[in-house]
Amino acid sequence: MVIEHEELAEFVPHRGKMFIIGRITNASVDDWSIESETKITRDFMFFDKSSDGVPNYACFEIIAQTISALTGLYTREKGLKPNMGFILSVSSLNFGFDFLKDGQTICARAVRETALNNVYAFQAQLFVDGKESGSGKITVLEVTENKA
Repeated sequence: MVIEHEELAEFVPHRGKMFIIGRITNASVDDWSIESETKITRDFMFFDKSSDGVPNYACFEIIAQTISALTGLYTREKGLKPNMGFILSVSSLNFGFDFLKDGQTICARAVRETALNNVYAFQAQLFVDGKESGSGKITVLEVTENKA
């Protein structure tokens, strides 16, 4: 399954330059797993001209948007209305690099490990040009609408 950037815009809340993931290269809503691909360019939102690269902390946003895309795919596939999500915690997030350079390809993988009510924990991995370069755990809260 490949979903390009334009189609992703239909079910991911980010817009404009803040919408940074390039495409989804693999996803399974049944297994709660997803993989995205993002190409670093000089016009990437977090590109720092003075460092001639993108600081590693921007990869957190790539991972978060990849998880958001998975929940968007789920709601689209199940015919549900999307809910708002909030990051509750980030643990053991580390990257084996300081900056990403123009032309590098970033792959983010996320798998939901646990679910309790509307709190979900995802284990994530990050690959730079095919080499594993980071990992961590992100816990999110999905807020459903109250119907009074």
